[in-house]
Order: sequence, then structure tokens, then C-alpha cells
Amino acid sequence: MTGYSSGPASRRRSAQGRKRAGNKRNRSDGRLPRNAPPLQLQISHIGGRGDGVGRAGYTHNYRTADHNVFVPATLPGEDILAQPLSLTAQGIRCVPQEILTPSPERRDPDCEAFPACGGCTFQHWQDDPVTLWKEAQLDSFLQRENISPVHRLAPHISPRNSRRRATFHLKRLANGVAAGFLERGSSHIITPTGCSILRPELAKLLPALAGHACRNFPLGVTIDAAANCLDNGICLLLRGPEGWHDGLLEGLATWADGKGLARLSVAEDTGRAAPENPSGTVALTIYAPAPPRLAIGGIDIAPPPGAFLQATSEAQAIMQADIARFAADTGLAASARILDLYAGCGTLGLPLLAGGARMLAAESDADALAALKAGVDAAGYGAQLTISQTDLANAPLTGETLPPVDLAIIDPPRSGAAAQVTALVDASSPPQRIAMVSCNPASFARDAAMLVAGGYVFDRLRMIDQFRFAPHVELVAGFVRQD
Repeated sequence: MTGYSSGPASRRRSAQGRKRAGNKRNRSDGRLPRNAPPLQLQISHIGGRGDGVGRAGYTHNYRTADHNVFVPATLPGEDILAQPLSLTAQGIRCVPQEILTPSPERRDPDCEAFPACGGCTFQHWQDDPVTLWKEAQLDSFLQRENISPVHRLAPHISPRNSRRRATFHLKRLANGVAAGFLERGSSHIITPTGCSILRPELAKLLPALAGHACRNFPLGVTIDAAANCLDNGICLLLRGPEGWHDGLLEGLATWADGKGLARLSVAEDTGRAAPENPSGTVALTIYAPAPPRLAIGGIDIAPPPGAFLQATSEAQAIMQADIARFAADTGLAASARILDLYAGCGTLGLPLLAGGARMLAAESDADALAALKAGVDAAGYGAQLTISQTDLANAPLTGETLPPVDLAIIDPPRSGAAAQVTALVDASSPPQRIAMVSCNPASFARDAAMLVAGGYVFDRLRMIDQFRFAPHVELVAGFVRQD
């Protein structure tokens, strides 16, 4: 962290004027001097971003006031010394300097890169308190909306070394390659050591890719590498130079063959962004010895490069099982009509096709829908599937586009599905059952409250932790319409 600077000043300015300008900029960007005195405080709780939170008085610009203080890698009840970095309207952000009184819940981190590496937040905290904290986070949003489930299912915690997708960052430097995850709150790249969240094959891929980049990539090139573990190997999508020249692509293809990848693709900029392709890029596959394969509900799908997958296969299995159990418990017929919203490649809806269900899958990503349809057709279930490429956030299914269904499955982005939930509640024939998966307790609670107000019973809920050592909270829930 560098000290603040007032920036270039006019030659005509006096030293006093430059000082005032510097103070103004310091107040606006929030940075504090490197020699700011440390703060001694006690951590009272863990905030929503996973930082320890306490209160302390601080003097800034000749004014003393009490502020919230946010310190990563600290725990409730700990007395600490913390070095202030910045002051904002929310409070003072610090780095821990010394733990004076450690919490009995503290543990030794698995990785030497913690806490600098942005991949983990809670490696210093024992597992059980983390689970309790995540459930409390979820409960706090439900309480704000004055709703609660009839049945609370035991939380699912994905095991260590189970993360099957990751995005690595690489930069070719004069003395080698920086490769790994971004430092928290920075563009600096941190290399994890002894990573306890990634699948072993992903952890091994990173140094191999870094070695190839060091030998073959031009100085200064920055690459983002999105990796997905599929059933027949790793699919890798590289985003990097604006123009991938032939020699670079040939070298990458040869490297991929030697590493046994299922597929290697590079992203090319089309210059044309669209709702189904907001990045304006297309993937050029340069190596794929056989079609990539991921079995979902007994159906082989070939996800497109960079496809969204649940972070762990263990969490995916729990979500699928909970939806199937919810359907069975509420009397859903095997031949029911299903609406899969934000369907992706069919992660949640496909397991129901084998029993004879008919499904309408709605999704904005054209490539994901194409992969879904191709897999279903090849498995012999094509007559049971209809697809709809739709931007549900801006154009939810309503009226004639919203057919009568027995079960709606919703797996929205972090912003939730408020518009689509409203359309479901207001439909002339609302679905009797709604299963919802969410990665954001705040938007879920809002949408769930809308369903309850619209005549649904909040039947069940399970907290899912598939992002070990991170503050993210996910869930699967079921709602039944009360006639």
C-alpha cells in the first residue's frame, strides 16, 4: 500500500495550496498515510464480507470520531492491533498487525498465501463457527422480510479440495510469470500454496500453464484462464491478447495435448455485445480430441467454453436431490410439466426428464441452450424438451409466453428474479410448486417474500456452502401454492 499523493500541482500554487489540495484528495479517495498510527480494538462480530468488525476512535484531518473498523483474518472476541489503510463513509479498513488475544475458534491456515490471496476469507476460522455464521447471515435476511421456512434442512458443506471451476490470472513478467488468484482488493496476483479449495487437477494445471506462458508468451501479456473440470478432463478458456497469432495458438494446442485437456479455447473479441453475449467475445476452440462431456441426470452434455457450472459436484448433487425430493413430497407426477428458468446447460431440470417430465428451458445464453438441446436429443428425450432463448431479467416469461406448469425451477444470478417471480405469481395458472436455488440471500429473501405474499407456503430451505473459506452463502428452497 502506497501513501497518498496530492498529484501534480500548478507551478503557481503555493505550498499551502498544494497541501489543501492534497488533503481534499485524501478525503475523497479515502487513503490514509502509511505512517498512520495503529489501532487497538476488540472485534465484536464478522461482517457480511467476512471481515472482523470493531469500533475505535480515530483522528483524521484534526477531527476525532468513533468509526467502524474492518479487519480481515480476525475473529469475534479478539483483541488486536490493526494498521489503518483507508477511511470511507462505512468506516476504517485495516490490515491486522498483531493478534493480542486469539479466539479459541482460531486455527492455523492451510495456505501460506492466506490472507493476501483473494480466494479465501476464513482459513483462520474453524469449520463449525463458519457454518453457524453463514446460517445466521441467511436468517438475518429472512427475518428482515418476516418469513421463515416450515422445514429447515441440515446445511451442506462441500468438502475441501472439491472446487471444480476456477478463474486464474497470469501475467508475463521480465523475471517469469505471476500466476494465481488476485490479491484481495487489488490487481496484484497471488500464487496459492497448498490450495485446499481446488480439485487436485486444477491445482496442478496452474503451474503447468504458468510454465508454458513463461516460455512462450510475450512480455507484459495478461491472461485470464477459466477452467472447468468435466467428466473427461479440464476445459480451459483463455482470455488474453487482442489478437492470438498462429504461432501462439499452435503452441497452446500442443501444450494442451501434452496435458490431457478435454478442450482448450481462446476468446476472441467480436466488438458486438448482445444480451446473450454481454462480453462481445466468441470462443475459438483450438484443441478438443473428443467432445467434452458432463453427465447431468444421466444425459451427457457438452458445455460450451467457459460455461457456468455449480462450483462443486457435491453441491450440485444436493440441489438436484432436494428438488427431486421436494417434487415427490408434494405429489408431482413423473410426467409433469416443468419450467426451468435460467436453465444454463440443464443442471437442475435434466434429472427430471428421465421420469417422463416435459420441460421448457429458458436461458439467455444461446450456446448453453444449444448444448442442452444437443445432449437431450442425443439421449432420446428430444420430444420432452422445448427451449426458449430469453433475457429473463429484462423480458420475463409472462402471459402467452408463460405456459401452465406443475413445477417452476429458478436459478437466477445474484440480482435475483423479482420480475420473473412477479410474473409467476400473477399468472392465470400459477405453478403449484416453485423450487429456487440462489447465490444471494438478500435477493432470495426479497423474492421469497413476494412468493409468500402471492399465496405460496415457504416449505423448505437448505443452506449450501460450496465456497469453502469464503463468505458466500447459497441455498436451495421449495414453495407450494396454497389454494
